[in-house]
Formats: sequence, C-alpha cells, structure tokens
Amino acid sequence: MNRVNSIKKSKHLNPVEPLLGILRFVLIAVFFIAFFFYLDFRVVSTRSWFSLVSPSESESAPPPGVLISSGRPGYFDEGSERCVIFDGNWNWDDSYPLYQSTDCSLMDNGFRCLENGRPDHFYTKWRWQPKHCNLPRFDAKAMLEKLRDRRLVFVGDSISRNQWESLLCMLASGVPNNDSNSIYEVNGNPISKHRGFLVFIFKEYNCTVEYYRAPYLVLQSRAPAMAPKEVRMTLRVDKLVWTSKLWKDADTDFNTLTGFSRGGKWNSGGRCLLQKLPEFGSLPVSYGPHYSTVSDVLSNRSEELQVKNLDVLNVTSMTSRRKDGHPSLYNLSPEAGPRSLHIQDCSHWCLPGVPDSWNELLYVLFLKRESVRLPNSTQPSEI
Repeated sequence: MNRVNSIKKSKHLNPVEPLLGILRFVLIAVFFIAFFFYLDFRVVSTRSWFSLVSPSESESAPPPGVLISSGRPGYFDEGSERCVIFDGNWNWDDSYPLYQSTDCSLMDNGFRCLENGRPDHFYTKWRWQPKHCNLPRFDAKAMLEKLRDRRLVFVGDSISRNQWESLLCMLASGVPNNDSNSIYEVNGNPISKHRGFLVFIFKEYNCTVEYYRAPYLVLQSRAPAMAPKEVRMTLRVDKLVWTSKLWKDADTDFNTLTGFSRGGKWNSGGRCLLQKLPEFGSLPVSYGPHYSTVSDVLSNRSEELQVKNLDVLNVTSMTSRRKDGHPSLYNLSPEAGPRSLHIQDCSHWCLPGVPDSWNELLYVLFLKRESVRLPNSTQPSEI
C-alpha cells in the first residue's frame, strides 16, 4: 500500500522543482565566489577576513598633503626618528592612482598596460606604507615649485626611463590644461624617441625634467677589430659616458639596474602573466651586494662634498614584491593586442604603477633636504 501511495505522490510532483533547486544552488555559489573575490582585493591589505570596510573607508579622510594612518607619526613629526621609508608594506588605497595614463601624453605606449588590453587595474591601487611613519602625499604643484628654475635629470637604462616618464605624468597632473604650449620637449622630439636624450620643460616653472640614456653610465664602445667573438663591447670604467657634461650640476637620479626581471630577460622567459597581487608581509629591507658596494664607496669618501650631496634610494626590496606590476603581454599598442605567451616583459613596469612610488620617495627626499637646510621652518618652501 505504501508503495502505491508513493507512486501516486510522485505523479503530483512538479517537474520544475528540481530545476529550481539547482538554480538556487548555483546562485548561492556565485554569491559566495563574488563575496570572497571582494574580500580578496578590499581587505587583504588590512590582513582581516572579517571586515567588509575598505582601507579608504576605515580611515578618516586625510587633510591635503598628508596620509593618515593610525598610530604612526608623520615622517617629519616628532617620534619618526626610527622610520626607515624603505621598510614597510603595500597597502590598498582607493584614492590611487595619482593620474590616469589616458590623461598623460608623456608616456610610451609600452607602459600603457590598461590601454594595451590588460584586463585588471588592481596594480594601480597599491600605496607604499612605511612601518613606522606616514609619508606626505605627493603634491605635484609643490614639487614643481621646488624645481622652479632648476633641472632634474634621470641617467640610466630603460628602467630609469620608466621612472622618468612616471614623474613626467605625476608632475603634469599639477599643470591645469597641460598641453604642448605648457609642457614640451625643447628640441621638438616625440616621447617615442629612444636614443640619446630628451629634455621636457615645464614652461610656467622654467624647470626641465630630463632623461639621458646611459645603460652603463661609463663609456661603451664596440669590440676591437681582432677581439674574440665572445667580446661584443668594451667599457671604459674610468670615464663617464659622453653626455655627462650635459647633466653637470643638475639634480641627478641614477638608475641602471634591471634587477627586478623574473625568470629571464625583459622580453623572454618571464613569468609574470596573471599576477594580480603583491607579495604581502613585512620583510627585512634587502641590502644586496650591489648596495653594499655603493655603501662602502660612499663611506670611504664621506668627507667629500659630492658624496655629502648624494642620497641612495634603496627601492629593491619594496619593488621585488610587486610581481603584479609588470606589463607582461600588454606592452604593445592597443591596435596590436597582447604579445604571445613566450614574450613577456617582466622587467619594466606599467604606468601608473610601481615607479610612481619611487618618485613619491624622491619627493620625500626633496622635503627632507629642505628641512635640513631650514631647521627652523615647519613648512619647507624651497630646496
């Protein structure tokens, strides 16, 4: 009898009900996936999996020129003496980036990752946060005032150019309605020129921001006629590159190391595709053999005037955690589309991106020099 009743009941079952159950399951699964995806990028910088408040919402809005973070003094405030600006973490910040690539004409196509098809923009949202202090927020107009009637020169390889173009865009964001009449290359050269040097002037401030290509800083020549085939060039390590006379007496930033490439040369063997997050956690500041060599040389010549005016920005450790910031396949024009998988650029950096943080530290260096020269001034006015 029970079997007969079961058969009768089965006849009255709605055939749609199983489908509705499946649909409910799928919707719930999608909800949880979206939920954890949201947590991944909004809360990971705070190390909390139980808060749905983004970093920008959990902190009060900072006043102009200052980033507020609980428990840390400002870099120039009392109590910040133990702060090492290179020792810290990458924190998510909704107010970043400082500019958009679409708003800056002073940038190579190879650094325009979003415009070149990169599907995510998360790499633009990370701000460098020292462990023991807060950095002043970059102020384009303030830095342009500090550069008024002066020259700022970048000398090095394509990584130095990466940083130079970053600073051009950061400074241009402080020039209202910037166009070819207010910011331009003094010799009429386009930003796409890759040989020799480029000099851009910010007309209102009568300052130039320059780039001189010098991968080795010293003279590089062809191999002698009778040299073995393994010898492809010679370096005069006792003599600076010929352009050095052009950047004499300028504020100069040297950058020649492409030490951030992952897995091969810049255009082969790289493994940085699909990387969307930095490496988290507080790591000791890395002082590798190159830094030790520089430090030893500076220590031995510490009394010389030129050395007293020299500062070293040790960005290697903080930068090595940003595997997500490379162009990878997205360093061609929008029309060309992504590169093939075996040609990944894991050496250079998307803009806006990591080089902006280098320039934020450069800005802090300018402020620091000013505070030393004007010890009684609470609001520095010039370098």
